[in-house]
Amino acid sequence: MHISSVVRSAAMALTVLALVSTVSACGGGDSTAGSAGAGNIDKAALIDKMKEKPESKDIPASTMDCMVGALMKYGDQATLQGIIDGKVNVDNDFKAFGAKEKQVQEEVNKCL
Repeated sequence: MHISSVVRSAAMALTVLALVSTVSACGGGDSTAGSAGAGNIDKAALIDKMKEKPESKDIPASTMDCMVGALMKYGDQATLQGIIDGKVNVDNDFKAFGAKEKQVQEEVNKCL
């Protein structure tokens, strides 16, 4: 019985290692932006900044995560860092995203 526990533990460890390697090779998890070149902007920091706004207090976490995901998908590092630093305001519009303004608006609306 003891040997089967060791084999099972080893198999689980190898599975976890394979999954972690796969995720790492694909570019990581949700804390980094995708194809827009947002570099190493921290998704959690962006969510925290958005939650600071009084109008955000009633937004469910899943909706906020979706909305920030849309911002990260289309935003470049400078724009996203500007939001975190409080230099870029996206309350009323998404003009800071330039030509991608319409796409950001559409994706954010899908989250709501």
